[in-house]
Amino acid sequence: MPVVLAAACRSPFTPAEGALARWHPVDLAAVVMNEAIDRAGLPAEAIDEVWVGCAEPVGAQGADMARAAVLAAGWPDRIGGCVVDRAETSGSAALHAAAAALKAGQIGTAVVVGVCSASVVQPGATALARVYGRPWGDGPAARVEQRGGLLPPARAAEVAAIAAGIDREAQDDAALRSHERRADAATPGLMVIDARPGDRVAVQKGTPLPADARRVPADDHRALPPSFAVGGTVTALSFAPPADGVAALVLTADGVGRAELVATGRGAGDPLDPTGGIETAFLRAGVTADAIDRWEIAETTAAGLLVICERLHLDPDTVNPAGGTLAVGDAAAAEELRLSIDGLAAAAIGEQVATVAAGPTGSAVTIWRRTVGDAGASTAP
Repeated sequence: MPVVLAAACRSPFTPAEGALARWHPVDLAAVVMNEAIDRAGLPAEAIDEVWVGCAEPVGAQGADMARAAVLAAGWPDRIGGCVVDRAETSGSAALHAAAAALKAGQIGTAVVVGVCSASVVQPGATALARVYGRPWGDGPAARVEQRGGLLPPARAAEVAAIAAGIDREAQDDAALRSHERRADAATPGLMVIDARPGDRVAVQKGTPLPADARRVPADDHRALPPSFAVGGTVTALSFAPPADGVAALVLTADGVGRAELVATGRGAGDPLDPTGGIETAFLRAGVTADAIDRWEIAETTAAGLLVICERLHLDPDTVNPAGGTLAVGDAAAAEELRLSIDGLAAAAIGEQVATVAAGPTGSAVTIWRRTVGDAGASTAP
């Protein structure tokens, strides 16, 4: 039973404490969900279940925000929802879980949402409040203690890049390429959202936001200091700061969609490996790299991106043809789903698009084939 994409859309992505800062993530998700089903031409009554990918499911993003978003959207009470947390691949994991339920015949239509409200729930929030204990306990750290201990994802990517001989110049070049391409990119899946500005943002509440807030590289990026370690290679240019954003996809197993889900795969590996078993993910997907026409890879750091390219034997210049995370900011689970939305919107009919995310906790790959519809339409994909 094929799983197809009926429609998809996303909010603009803005920096943490930017123009989306006062949107509650549940309310913002509800707005994007309603836009997604409207583009699919489906009433809310046609939706069976909602999956939300969220890497920090605490506070405003906690307490089953999927079900809360259903209620906030005004959808029927019978519709349930669940939240999936798989760290760097939470958005992909939610998508894969929904697709599995569709293929099994448990449901007929699903909405998958990626949420990141970094301005409300800051990255690392899960570990900050330790009233109920320390996340992960002692075991994981003890497992790699003799090798220097666990590292934050960005630092792990930096260490792996240095070990692979990927120097700062290569990382800076990759980051600048992302900025340049993003400046010229069209984003057909984007919807207009009203600003709810934070205290430090000079924008009036209710101002329409029709586009992502693109970062501006420093005039002399070569003078930027290393972000994490003396002699390190990652700087503010090659590291994507947190962003706010929501993305939503409507999936169905009944009908003709704008794209067909060809394959999915997930993997995990050494906890110090920033690619998290990416080779295993592709092996499980059963698709080889030469079958892919367009590559969309999450760029939390240029170091991580280049390590992924090395592991998959890809030319970095061929991936992310419309730029990526480094140019806009990292909206976590929403960024993962953006890869599919923007990638499919730009793909020609018949082309296969691979979306890839990876980190020390694991990796995920999603393969789509663009089927029908105008790839340049304002509501695409």
